[in-house]
Amino acid sequence: MVCRVGKIAELMDHIAPEEWAEPWDNVGLLLGDRQYEVKRLMAALDITPSVVEEAVKREVDMIITHHPIIFNPVKKIVDEGEGKLILPLISNNIAVYCAHTNLDIAEGGVDDSLAKTLGLKQVKQLNPESLISQSKPGFGRWGKLDPTMSLTEFADFVAKTLNTPRLDLVGVDKCKENQEITTVALCGGSGSDFMRKVKEVGADLFITGEIKYHDALMADLLGIRVMTVGHFYSERPIISQLISRLQKAVDSLQYKVEIFESQTQRSPYYRMIFD
Repeated sequence: MVCRVGKIAELMDHIAPEEWAEPWDNVGLLLGDRQYEVKRLMAALDITPSVVEEAVKREVDMIITHHPIIFNPVKKIVDEGEGKLILPLISNNIAVYCAHTNLDIAEGGVDDSLAKTLGLKQVKQLNPESLISQSKPGFGRWGKLDPTMSLTEFADFVAKTLNTPRLDLVGVDKCKENQEITTVALCGGSGSDFMRKVKEVGADLFITGEIKYHDALMADLLGIRVMTVGHFYSERPIISQLISRLQKAVDSLQYKVEIFESQTQRSPYYRMIFD
């Protein structure tokens, strides 16, 4: 059977309903014709020049990303800015679908994938939106660490598991490095909006991708221990798990679609090390 862009968009909307996205967000099919045939599908966190080049070389028909290729209104599409990404995609008939904040909160989405990767047990929503919609999950998760670890041991585990080159800790001094960690809260990407929720659930540690300086000062003031692992590294676990779910879905419908992760995606930050 022939699988088309529209069918992939339909499957994605089932996994992470587009209506769940924040009002300011831009999700769904952002580029391409719903009638295009899809034989090769690539997933990545972002559309970057290297990802576009890879997609063209690997003869990809469609890309699914977490972050939108078009965020703010575009007044012209020329060979500069977003146009440098959009033009080669159009000329090679490569469609782009984005699932951003709707995938953050979805069951099995960004936050659930991070919790699963870090081995948390008894996972619950950190900021449930049940008052808004009983079927709509919320941002963030929290759960138990089993077996428990010291902060130093857990930091080493997180760094190796997420393959991140850097961890920053807030609210921790030298004498607390061996403190036992039993309850962990987390939010992929930028999770500073939910720090007070972390305090409410009594988590020993809050893991997120990044927080602003003044939010770090507030966390320190409130006695909230925060571990930042890098925006890219906090969200990357969703890619492999999303691919697995999509591949299972298309196979069950007897579509012949090869789904794979981008080999060139990377964090935009480059770390310089000085002795």
